[in-house]
Amino acid sequence: MTQPYVRVTGRRPGGFVEFDFSFGDADLYIEMILPEHAFDEFCRANEVQYPSDETIARWDAEREKWREGGL
Repeated sequence: MTQPYVRVTGRRPGGFVEFDFSFGDADLYIEMILPEHAFDEFCRANEVQYPSDETIARWDAEREKWREGGL
C-alpha cells in the first residue's frame, strides 16, 4: 500500500488545522481542514507520515518549476 502523507499548511482560530493529504505522490493531494481532535484521529486512522523539511522544500521547488512553465 502507498504511504499516506500529511503536510500541515496552517492553523485557524478555534483549533482548526489546515493540511494537504496525499498518498505517495505529493503532486496529487487534497486540501482539508479539521478540528484539532479530528485531525489527530484522522492521522492515527490513516497511519500518516509527516514529510521532513527537506522533502517539503523539494516538493515546493518542483511545484514552482511547474508554475514557471519549466520541467
